[in-house]
Amino acid sequence: MMMAAAAMLLAAAPAMAQGNWPERPIRMIVPFPPGGGTDVLARVVAQHLQAALGQPVAVENRSGGSGVVGSEAVARAAPDGYTLGMTASGPMTILPQMMPNPPYDPIRSFAHVAIPSVTPLFMVVPPASPARTVGEFVAHARANPGRLNYCSIGVASPSHLSAAMFLTAFGLEMEHIPHRGSAPALTDTMAGLCHMLFDSGTSSTPQIRDGALRALGVSAARRLPAFAAVPTIAEQGAAGYETSTWSGVIAPAGTPAPIVARLNAEIRRLAATPAEQQRVASQGGLPVDFSPAEFTAFIQREIDGWGQVIRANNIRLD
Repeated sequence: MMMAAAAMLLAAAPAMAQGNWPERPIRMIVPFPPGGGTDVLARVVAQHLQAALGQPVAVENRSGGSGVVGSEAVARAAPDGYTLGMTASGPMTILPQMMPNPPYDPIRSFAHVAIPSVTPLFMVVPPASPARTVGEFVAHARANPGRLNYCSIGVASPSHLSAAMFLTAFGLEMEHIPHRGSAPALTDTMAGLCHMLFDSGTSSTPQIRDGALRALGVSAARRLPAFAAVPTIAEQGAAGYETSTWSGVIAPAGTPAPIVARLNAEIRRLAATPAEQQRVASQGGLPVDFSPAEFTAFIQREIDGWGQVIRANNIRLD
């Protein structure tokens, strides 16, 4: 009887601890340096969770490997609800399928908590470009074979893969010039050193608004309400063309389902606020309202879609 009672107490211990969660500070690992779009979103979410949960939520930047290092740290953490991650599309849906021995499985290594929004990419050109539409750019590229290039924010980034999809859709050949991040790619495009760039609205919308870059199209399925004058690439001759970047909250696999559910509810509550919706829209983003299971399914679709682009274009990591 005493042994049975002890076993019952041991079995109940995790549930009791879970019921009192959170009892101490939570850390949110961001696998990129401070200041980028994923980091900014992490700090918005952390501030909201801190107020909602009554415990500090500290953002910890752990960059390296284009987001793989920090994402691995989340996968290896204790699944107790005290370690979260704010990861992104690259380290979750692209890079693991390009590595011979990825340090985590994007589906099985994590609990997929919530994704507040997705951000389509803008196809931008220098203000001196002769093209003002996708059609004019395609005609210009065809008239100048081998003379035009396109930049990206890095090899195998959504920026790179979105451009590769564009070239395939229109049968173009252009030199790829990878950069290390959005800032240098935007700078070179504004200067005319890059003839085309696909970049997330999170980083490119300020330059689009002030005329430092010209947006010819957006990779969303429909025009963005805040940028209604920018037509989609799909409506300009590439039927079905749609890509996006995103950042979302994850936790180690095995994190108790009630904790994941509570975090998901709080993040969805944040995403539904007028202030957050305005912030997302101003950067060309679109709000998302997914359950954890829907977030998992979304990640799998992204893995499948990007995988097709990677294989079709024989894209390899340097």
